[in-house]
Amino acid sequence: MKDLTLHVGFEKDEALYVRENLINYNKKQVAYTEEEKINIILKDDEQRILGGILGYIDWKCYHIEILWVDDELRGQGQGKVLMNHAETIAKEKGCNLIRLETFSFQAPDFYKKLGYKVLGKLENYPEGFDHYYLYKRLNNLEI
Repeated sequence: MKDLTLHVGFEKDEALYVRENLINYNKKQVAYTEEEKINIILKDDEQRILGGILGYIDWKCYHIEILWVDDELRGQGQGKVLMNHAETIAKEKGCNLIRLETFSFQAPDFYKKLGYKVLGKLENYPEGFDHYYLYKRLNNLEI
């Protein structure tokens, strides 16, 4: 066997190569769908961005990576509006599931009120807080 070395750092081409090879492996295991990025952006009449959801769909799941609402709109129901719209889009796109992550200093109770269930919790990460993994089924199937 040839000598092996480790490269530590970030090179875009290396990252793409590793990602593509994992995707090719996954395609051999599971029916694969191409990832579709879906963002939902909340703007005012001056086109200022005041909130949004960033995410993507794959394997019939909408993975919400980020939900943010500007401080001036917090507590006014705009997060719920965004999440309801995300659920509508996910259903239209044929998703069975929405998944997301949040921290204890963010909004776990907000998501629970919207019907999301805690799949797991990593305690004391980051230090002094908890990291939650949540999901919501969009059909009658349950984990």
